[in-house]
Amino acid sequence: MLLLRHASAGERLSPPALDRERPLDRVGRSDAKRLPEAFAGHRIERIVASPHARCLQTVLPLAAATGLEIELHEELVPDASIRNTLALLDELSATSLVCTHREVIERLLQGQVRCEKGAAWLLERRDDGWVPVAYLPSPTSLERTRGRAAVA
Repeated sequence: MLLLRHASAGERLSPPALDRERPLDRVGRSDAKRLPEAFAGHRIERIVASPHARCLQTVLPLAAATGLEIELHEELVPDASIRNTLALLDELSATSLVCTHREVIERLLQGQVRCEKGAAWLLERRDDGWVPVAYLPSPTSLERTRGRAAVA
């Protein structure tokens, strides 16, 4: 399963109802457009996302490229209970892509990993729950890394 943090969307807005509608910024839109290429080597048969605008906008290009519908779930919003989030993940197959928020990723992985905006963790289901096995940096982060390597 791919666990994707939404792409860059600027600063948090207040109140929370307004923050739900916060769109991707320029960097976020660029990363979102490049996700189909970034995930080309992964079999994705289902796209599930938080209903917040930034999550939906992050996966729209991927959905268009794959022909998949985006399923929106409240179990993936920042303040969703871990029990509800885990119940949803347990219903999904290993070929699902889940787009959510930093807070959810931190709760799911017990704060043991970091995930930049627009990046993803490849998760495996094991006896003790979901385990991160590979980190996939955001397209922007990969571009910066390649640029530094070319200069060196």
